[in-house]
Amino acid sequence: MNQKIWSISQLVGYIKQQLANDFILRNISVQGEIGNFTNHFSGHWYFTLKDSGALINCAMFKGYNSVLDFIPKNGDTVIVNGSVNVFEKSGQMQIVVTHMKQSGEGDFYAQFEKTRKKLEPLGYFDQERKKPIPQYPSSISVVTGANTAASQDVRITLARRWPVELREVYATVQGKEAIESIVEGLKTADSQHSDVIILARGGGSVDDLWCFNDEKIAKAIFECKTPVITGIGHEIDTTIADLVADKRAATPTAAAVAASPDIKEVKQNVANMRYTLEKIMENRLNQAAQMTDYQTNRLLQFTNRITDTQSRVNNCRHIISLSLVKSVETVRQKIISNKENLTSGLKMLYQKKENQYQRENLLLDSLSPLKTLSRGYIISQQNNKIIKSVKEIDREKNIVLTYSDGNIEVKSVEE
Repeated sequence: MNQKIWSISQLVGYIKQQLANDFILRNISVQGEIGNFTNHFSGHWYFTLKDSGALINCAMFKGYNSVLDFIPKNGDTVIVNGSVNVFEKSGQMQIVVTHMKQSGEGDFYAQFEKTRKKLEPLGYFDQERKKPIPQYPSSISVVTGANTAASQDVRITLARRWPVELREVYATVQGKEAIESIVEGLKTADSQHSDVIILARGGGSVDDLWCFNDEKIAKAIFECKTPVITGIGHEIDTTIADLVADKRAATPTAAAVAASPDIKEVKQNVANMRYTLEKIMENRLNQAAQMTDYQTNRLLQFTNRITDTQSRVNNCRHIISLSLVKSVETVRQKIISNKENLTSGLKMLYQKKENQYQRENLLLDSLSPLKTLSRGYIISQQNNKIIKSVKEIDREKNIVLTYSDGNIEVKSVEE
């Protein structure tokens, strides 16, 4: 009962002091996979290091991390050097990191680039050859590890989003047997003639995911006739398989989302389209009804106009008939009158012309040469010209003498 009662601060302080006095923990090197990495605006880095059995918090302050030639990311395997202590505010044990180096990742990256450069000229990554993902698949094949979180995520996501026939093809997704197992799984899935294939694997270290950078898996994806979606690791992880696939998703869950529409959205879109179509049909029916009424009114107006026009035509015909009768009678009377006037005028003109003819005939008769000839005169001609003087006579030619009852030719005799 006389045991000392410690405060929390005292206890944490004591533990911190013990850790600080431990020679091994003051300068320790640890290898692990980075997780929960935060690059704080202050410049300090906060993250966890983990392996398959445990994890520990780490902090690397700006003065130490600024000399590194890389920035780590979640999933990277690194070797850190530092001291173990306790962060008193939270009571958590942590490693204060003073040095960090990549654990084999440089070799991984070099191999990754070597494979990428080998496959790129062969068209493995060409966008033009990538197959489109069906919008409404009826069947999906999933190549993934058996009883893994990735397979469960895909299964749950598809069940929630879209009623589809799910064909699961299990494969080893880590270790020496993974490459051949995944290749066979892809070939099996492709032979199922599904609408799309999902190749899924949950998060892991670079070493865990390295099999997906193998050339054999890339070739198997490239040769699939079925569109392939990859969902491998976390968002920051990119493998050769992702580059070859027809579509790359950040995670297995994201791959399931990429492979399927959301049935709620589809139903809502269908409802919206149905509503829109109903409104369009309603508007068109209303427009057709209005047009029918309009045309009916026009037809009635046209019919009334025809009736009115017919009535007017009949009236006009009656008026025209009466007017025509009167006009015909008037014209007939005018013709009779003009005929009488013309007959009278012609008679007067004829009589006038007859009198004029008699006068001119008497005048012509009185002036006629025949009258003169009948009194004993003659007309002498030579060369069809009347001889008016002896001087005009050609002694070599005959002279034509014209009497009242005929002509005679005589020879000219010179006295």
